[in-house]
Amino acid sequence: MQLLEAIRTSMRAARVPGQVTAKVLAHVESVLEQYSIKSMGELFELPDWNFWLVVVKSMVAPLTRILKQEGYCHANSFLLGALMSLDERLAEMIREWVRNRCSAGNDPCCKNPPCCNLV
Repeated sequence: MQLLEAIRTSMRAARVPGQVTAKVLAHVESVLEQYSIKSMGELFELPDWNFWLVVVKSMVAPLTRILKQEGYCHANSFLLGALMSLDERLAEMIREWVRNRCSAGNDPCCKNPPCCNLV
């Protein structure tokens, strides 16, 4: 699936070790399985609320936490950039999510420009 390949490539570009990349990919695969999404087409056909729930709430937010906890905060910009390149609707949702988190002061990563350079 193109989503998994984009995430795998972003982790390689950020030089994230294999065991952390495996955690990230396992989480994504788990989310896709949980929502019975088998293709990019199925994902992009979801209505806005479901799309947001799957992508931002269930996937992006937990992945950014995993990367921060593992000490690879810099990889968040690679991850988000890769996801944003897949689709404009997805890109806009991610931009909005980052903007809201950073403007609310909810995310210490936002104070570190290499982590959140997408606002």
